[in-house]
Amino acid sequence: MENDARCQDCDAIAQELGEAYVEAFILADEATRDARLAIYEMIGGTEEDAARAGELMPRARFRNALEVNRALMRKFAHEARAGHKIEMPFTRNSGK
Repeated sequence: MENDARCQDCDAIAQELGEAYVEAFILADEATRDARLAIYEMIGGTEEDAARAGELMPRARFRNALEVNRALMRKFAHEARAGHKIEMPFTRNSGK
């Protein structure tokens, strides 16, 4: 059973993740932004979406990966330690 509890650390980590992803997206070139959008569309998408993502990924040049990776490591460590679930910033309010 998933623990839906949240704390101040959860909120801080979620904010850090969001900022890291936004910064990385803004600093990315057009090919990288296209690849990221294709990957996002691939989630629950079609075979064509997966093929498009595979086509675009080799041209992508991801920047600020270190900041994103640090935030992800904090997320995973906190979830393991506290049993909390921190949503990825791009999945929040997806039902609204």
